[in-house]
Amino acid sequence: MILYIRFFQIFFVLPSLIFSIIIDWLRIAYKKFSEFPIAYTSLLYLFTTMAFCHYPIFDHWATGFIMMSLPLAIVFGLGGSSYLLYKNQKVVATIGFIWVLMAFPIIKRFVGINQNAEQITSLNTLKVLSFNGECFAENDESNDKWAVLKSDIACFQEYSPNQNVEIQFKNKIEKLTEFEECRSVGLALFSQYPIVNQYSKIWDKAYGPKINGFICADIAYGNDTVRVVNAHLWSMGVRINQSIDALKNGEFKQFAFEIVDTFQKMKEGFEYRNEQLKEIESYVSGSKYPVIICGDFNETPFGYAYGKLSLSFKNAFEEVGKGLGFTLNRQPYCVRIDQQFFSSEWQVKSCYTMSDINMSDHFPVMAEYVLKKPNKVSNNVLATIL
Repeated sequence: MILYIRFFQIFFVLPSLIFSIIIDWLRIAYKKFSEFPIAYTSLLYLFTTMAFCHYPIFDHWATGFIMMSLPLAIVFGLGGSSYLLYKNQKVVATIGFIWVLMAFPIIKRFVGINQNAEQITSLNTLKVLSFNGECFAENDESNDKWAVLKSDIACFQEYSPNQNVEIQFKNKIEKLTEFEECRSVGLALFSQYPIVNQYSKIWDKAYGPKINGFICADIAYGNDTVRVVNAHLWSMGVRINQSIDALKNGEFKQFAFEIVDTFQKMKEGFEYRNEQLKEIESYVSGSKYPVIICGDFNETPFGYAYGKLSLSFKNAFEEVGKGLGFTLNRQPYCVRIDQQFFSSEWQVKSCYTMSDINMSDHFPVMAEYVLKKPNKVSNNVLATIL
């Protein structure tokens, strides 16, 4: 009987004890926060940003802004931790430094540091190109220049029909819309291997050209079937140079307008890309075939689209790339928005930005893949090929 009485005493007293401890901790935390508000806010900002980048569970547009600001959050976190250490707040400062260190796996998305990448000796490599061609004209470059784009599979965004490119491939899918008189622009996927199944879509856009969308193709690769997605997520239409020019010319009112307009366009971009990514994921999540996703994501490696795909797929440049790999050939130059992701069935042998190809406002991204284990073509797919 005494045991029962003590059990109920503990059962009723323990919650109030825990609640009391939590209240005491909150009081201490509030007191410390009041004493060092800027430093504590910096650490809270770092932790929130880092948490979203590691696991982007919220698809609200604000999440995109928070994730994109990670480099700034790291700087603030280092500053806040250093200041707290100077003020002899060693415990909290140590926690802050640990959070900074935990952010380095995310920084790796931005910088390729794979100096000792695993060497893959297999001869059965699949060479995949992703390139936003910015509607390149058919005769702008010599045939030698076009030849460097030769690959097993090529994914083009903002593509206009171009014989110099198409003559290099046996099979193609095009999803084009009328851009201007006598000119169509959109998405194209070219393959040296048979395309056995496909689905494509151009997303509607109330203003501007309708060029954003995706192509999903099942391709018979030797005795295997692979799924390749060519995606061009929502373009924000942000032009940083306009803001810079207004500031240089002392047009502060115009500069303020450009900043507000940029914010609005970025907000819309985050909202649209979140929805578009969900649609693409419906074609690759749980795919029975090995998957490669290429394209112009119009977001940095700290963006929501990159973070969400990283939960299920690996990024080719992050795995074997070297250097910074910037892919934008205009202001702001220091970004990598063209990506290639792959599923666990693949090993990536190489991935690099072809920064010497200047025929577009983007640089091409080339990668080579090797299947770890054969994935046999099903009878239905084989019958389609035959």
